[in-house]
Amino acid sequence: MANSVSCNNCGEPIEGEPPIADDPAQRPPCPKCGSTSRHINLPGATGIMTMRGSVATATLIRYEETLLTKAQEFIAAGDFSIAVVVAHTACEISAERVISQAFAAKSIEYLEDWVDDVLSSYSLSNSRVQDLYIAVTGDKIQDQSFWQGFKEAAKRRHLFVHKGKAVTKAEADASLKAARDLVAYLK
Repeated sequence: MANSVSCNNCGEPIEGEPPIADDPAQRPPCPKCGSTSRHINLPGATGIMTMRGSVATATLIRYEETLLTKAQEFIAAGDFSIAVVVAHTACEISAERVISQAFAAKSIEYLEDWVDDVLSSYSLSNSRVQDLYIAVTGDKIQDQSFWQGFKEAAKRRHLFVHKGKAVTKAEADASLKAARDLVAYLK
């Protein structure tokens, strides 16, 4: 979804007005109702940010943080196996974001589509993904103290998804900790 501006009063789309105005008091009135109050949508990295009114407060919560919170909620509800899958998904999203940023920093963004076609996931537990991560970032992530816990969590996720092996609460807690550590590191 592209940037869009509409009247905050009646919802009428406002064409040609930039989403960020230097002086909101200089806005032309809405052609439908005359209001100068605006509803502004700006696309975010993983969603849409909406602001209403003359003063806006925006809190950006990254998608991977939302997933980690959901994983914690699944643990609290006793859904340990699902929590492990959701926590690992947060890790994959973080890894994909960092790799994408590294492509941009090296001016090789044109490789992203090809990499997306070649890789089945962005799990750093996959040696090809780990090798790509190291190649584009120069960071030997496998030397970090949390790495072994992450590898165990990835294996746990694999055993549940592909073999149906149930996960205990202690294992889910360990996977969530490993995911939090990896996501925090990749931030």
